[in-house]
Amino acid sequence: MATINISIPDKMYKDVKRAVKVKSYTSVSELIRAAVRKILYEEITENGFTPDFENQVLEAEMEPEGNDTVLGTPEEVRNYFKHLKKPGLSHAQNKEHRTF
Repeated sequence: MATINISIPDKMYKDVKRAVKVKSYTSVSELIRAAVRKILYEEITENGFTPDFENQVLEAEMEPEGNDTVLGTPEEVRNYFKHLKKPGLSHAQNKEHRTF
């Protein structure tokens, strides 16, 4: 990796140091590399993906998996919780604890 030296005004340096802490960068170098990447590679997201690929990843993450329960309406949500059982209770005890 190449090393460079830069000169910046004192106020900007203080702002950079503050941004390192606030934005959770590990160092000033990491912040500078991120800023340079943003200028040079505008098509890359902050996660390092192209916008299209990142959208595919996010859409895939939202898809339900195997045994996920998908509740699409308020009625489905109410019915789901209405029939939900508290762990460790008998069937009769669960009936007593229903609040719907």
